[in-house]
Amino acid sequence: MSYYGFVVTDSGRELIAKLVAGQQLPISKIMVGSGTIPDDVKPAAMTALVEPVAAGTSTAPVYDGASVRMIVEYRSDLNGGLDHGFWLREFGVFAFDPDKGEVLIYYGTLGDYPQYVSAASNTGVDVRRFPVCIVIGEGLGVTVDYKCEAWMTAEDVEQYCSVTMLPAFLKEAQKLVDAHNDDEEAHHPIQNSISDVSARLALLELMFNTSVTGNPFTVTFETLDGTVVEGVWNTTAKRIEF
Repeated sequence: MSYYGFVVTDSGRELIAKLVAGQQLPISKIMVGSGTIPDDVKPAAMTALVEPVAAGTSTAPVYDGASVRMIVEYRSDLNGGLDHGFWLREFGVFAFDPDKGEVLIYYGTLGDYPQYVSAASNTGVDVRRFPVCIVIGEGLGVTVDYKCEAWMTAEDVEQYCSVTMLPAFLKEAQKLVDAHNDDEEAHHPIQNSISDVSARLALLELMFNTSVTGNPFTVTFETLDGTVVEGVWNTTAKRIEF
């Protein structure tokens, strides 16, 4: 029975041990292959893929304060399209070691459970994804030297929309609502209705709170037709202001 599993290699552990606070793990590339690890070789001792086939990609690595997490992905449409199908049995994550150059820091082998990747075609894209977690310690970080072109799954899109986009949308929408409410030129019908109610209320107060002994009458200045007045005509409040 062949090995199955994903491990940080000896070269990876050596590189991580060299990192000091403030430095970043420089991931250089992702590779997938069809080779089978020899029975007498441990996965952690691997320094290269047994039979590399093509370059892969990944999601953008996320450093959570101690670990680097990402999804390694291979698709049949990458690198111009896969011209022939193959059994994906292994993958590797590479990084730059300042003393050794590019080294294999993470190795995955599917053992007796390889996955067949079909050649590129117009009928669809064959996608293979594998989770990766590399513990590197606190106070560090990660960089990549390739394009992170992994597709978003439906779950990724849902989480991005609800966690990232929705709060940002609500914040911007509230800014627009606040600006609209503060605009003196907004809500003309409502403002006119309020002014009309205020004028009528003031008229009622005048009628019932004023002692009138002669002939009572009321005047509103909704229109100035046939009237000569001095002052400023407030058309909204329907009154003359002095």
